[in-house]
Amino acid sequence: MLKKKRANSDIMEDHIPKISIIFPSYNGKQFLNRNLDSIIPLSKMNEIELIIVDNNSNDSSKEIIKSYDQVLKINLIEINENLGFGKACNLGASHAKGEFLFITNQDIIFIPNFFKTLLDLYRKLKKNQELVISPAIVFEGDGIHYFGAKIHFLGFSYTPNLGQKLPLKRIVKRTQRFSGGSLFIKKTLFTEMDGFDEIFFMYYEDTDLSLRLIRNGYEIHTTNMPYLIHQKHEWGFDNFRYYLLERNRFFFFFKNISSYMRVLPILLLSEIVLLFQSALIGKLKIRIRIYSELLTKFKIIKELRVKSKKETSLYPYHKLNRFLDPILLGDYKHSKVFNKFLNLFNYAFKHF
Repeated sequence: MLKKKRANSDIMEDHIPKISIIFPSYNGKQFLNRNLDSIIPLSKMNEIELIIVDNNSNDSSKEIIKSYDQVLKINLIEINENLGFGKACNLGASHAKGEFLFITNQDIIFIPNFFKTLLDLYRKLKKNQELVISPAIVFEGDGIHYFGAKIHFLGFSYTPNLGQKLPLKRIVKRTQRFSGGSLFIKKTLFTEMDGFDEIFFMYYEDTDLSLRLIRNGYEIHTTNMPYLIHQKHEWGFDNFRYYLLERNRFFFFFKNISSYMRVLPILLLSEIVLLFQSALIGKLKIRIRIYSELLTKFKIIKELRVKSKKETSLYPYHKLNRFLDPILLGDYKHSKVFNKFLNLFNYAFKHF
């Protein structure tokens, strides 16, 4: 069941906004004030609408959002269940009136003149073909959270320069993946691509849509000007996050990447190492649960791949990254044992 709230302030006069900012909220009371405060100066462009899909928060999130009715043009969509990230964003996009969508998170802070700088860059980059821009995200207090990302042919997706300082000189570059916290896209293109695949619930929906865009001939760009600020600094993986990331990596792999039977032997070898790692970090039961779920959903995964292949050609695995970055080891990146495994795999990938 869905309840839609339209703010009653004077700024809600009828006009077509240029940009629709969309994000899900879920128990985000510690983030929302600073997020919304950062949007207020941007809204003076009178070209912005804000669509927030609340995933059944049980804290004061909805009350905080409603308290901004008089200063922001907010469409608050209240849901009585947690839809996850992708489905909530798709719902928000279906209500959007803007020519462009900017999909983000509740814990993001916008810098001044963010959209003016972003629109200027879009006009400069756009030629005949439509494109996507995903500005950099930095952790509050410094350090890169996202500034372009790589996709490995085994399905891993990561930011190789995580935690490093954002360059001061302006850089604009193509990338294999946008961030779900920083997606600037024409609404017509988002609709053409059918938005996020809702099978993912949370995590990897951005990787999936990124590769679908690339498979259809669209470019993804990232830049450090403008950039966004991420209020929370997350490095670790709780059990739920670990489960979703690893399960969804398999969904992504089988849905998008060609010649998986050729890759299968090395995929199975890598899983042996990951089983060993999961035992060391106390997540072996979760990993076994993932394998069990993949087996029970084999028919669904097969149908997903067939449908994806009908839409457009699957992406050749050899065009994706073959090098596994030590950052994927997380807390074990300084472990001699795991670095030996990593070096062995990278040697194998190089000759694969």
